[in-house]
Amino acid sequence: MGEELTELGHRLEAATDERQQLQTETELMQRRLATADKLIKGLSSEAVRWTGELTGLQARHTRLPGDCLLGAAFLSYVGAFSWEFRHTMLHDDWLADLLERNIPVSQPFRLEEVLSHEVELAHWTSEGLPPDELSLQNGMLTTRCSRFPLCIDPQQQAITWIRNREAKNNLKVATFADTDFLKHLELAIKYGSPFLFQDVDEYIDPVIDNILEKNVKKDQGREFMMLGDKEVDYDPNFRLYLTTKLSNPQYGPNVFGKAVVINYTVTLKGLEDQLLSVIVKYERRELEEQREKLIQETRFADLA
Repeated sequence: MGEELTELGHRLEAATDERQQLQTETELMQRRLATADKLIKGLSSEAVRWTGELTGLQARHTRLPGDCLLGAAFLSYVGAFSWEFRHTMLHDDWLADLLERNIPVSQPFRLEEVLSHEVELAHWTSEGLPPDELSLQNGMLTTRCSRFPLCIDPQQQAITWIRNREAKNNLKVATFADTDFLKHLELAIKYGSPFLFQDVDEYIDPVIDNILEKNVKKDQGREFMMLGDKEVDYDPNFRLYLTTKLSNPQYGPNVFGKAVVINYTVTLKGLEDQLLSVIVKYERRELEEQREKLIQETRFADLA
């Protein structure tokens, strides 16, 4: 009888422990269920937005061929022209042709949605790029084209923006008249630093032809470029900019084939937009400060 009581006592103790464990697990599951329920309720409102975004992305995917055609044509052909001529080519000629051929394309077509985004454009303006449409187009040409940019910049707006944009990257500025420009250019190519030729005239020293053409050679895993008759190790982070103060330079076809010529000349409409931005900046300074704060917060969020 004593042994049976002892055995029953052990079984009772084991059952009690098991009940306690099951109760603990039940409480844990209930907490998890409550948390999951809160999460589902919180995300239910997001489901509508996600569904809308999915529908928009599916529609954008359908229009992607036409959008990419217009974006590629813009980057390839319009850089040297004025805003008016660019608008005619893009909307009256190319877009109309795509519609006539029944090629899906976004309407209204907006370049910034294909080649950039609002946060990046706002960041460019905070770096000193004017906010008018022509200047923003030029920013996209400068940063998105596969060839190095040659900026027609009589008002010095391009060089101001480039200096501000690349200041943190150890930008080197030189002219073809400088006796040591080859040495500094060699270091920039080797270490992947940005390099700016300013005050370029209609003659471009052919010593940089290989650089403009991005003629990168490979030998046993080593990448290099020929600068004159010298091999220079090539860092893919290297960037080259050229700017000229000439308002109407007469460059030959060889220059247009090696670099992307971008017309930064300010138009009357562009000047109106820039002056309006300046007025808002000084009359409603709190809005400008709020805008800059939002730009920084969005950039940090993207980096995170």
